[in-house]
Amino acid sequence: MKARILVFFCLIFGLAAVAQTAPPSQKVAPDSVKAPIAKAAPAPAAPAKAQAHGKRDPFISPVREGGPAGGPNCTVGKKCLAIDTIQLRGIVRAQSGPIAVVESSTRKVTYFLRESDSVFNGYVVKITADSVMFRENVMDRTGKQSTREIVKRVSAPPV
Repeated sequence: MKARILVFFCLIFGLAAVAQTAPPSQKVAPDSVKAPIAKAAPAPAAPAKAQAHGKRDPFISPVREGGPAGGPNCTVGKKCLAIDTIQLRGIVRAQSGPIAVVESSTRKVTYFLRESDSVFNGYVVKITADSVMFRENVMDRTGKQSTREIVKRVSAPPV
């Protein structure tokens, strides 16, 4: 009788242990086994509204909290200048056209911009004797793209 009860409990506990293990498709590798990191280009994020069959994902909010990162990921070059961090230091007149002398307020690095030069979130539209006009690409909280013009002026009078 005791042997039957012992076999019965072993069978019950054995089945319970098998029932609690995850199927092979749901098992997670232990921390000691790590997959090699592939250096591939990041996949582009799908827009919230353009999901399968024309429906948006109900688990992704259409209102974006922060939008893109506060600044560029790079550290050097004109392409890394965010328009809101640019300080206009002066305008130089050259035979090839005016040149804007700007400084990044975050990195304290000086750059020379000409008309139609690209920056992180826009480009230079026009350079006058005392100002630079930028066209900035803006994304609002709902994800709608638009542009706006920002004028930076030199505080010193033109020479």
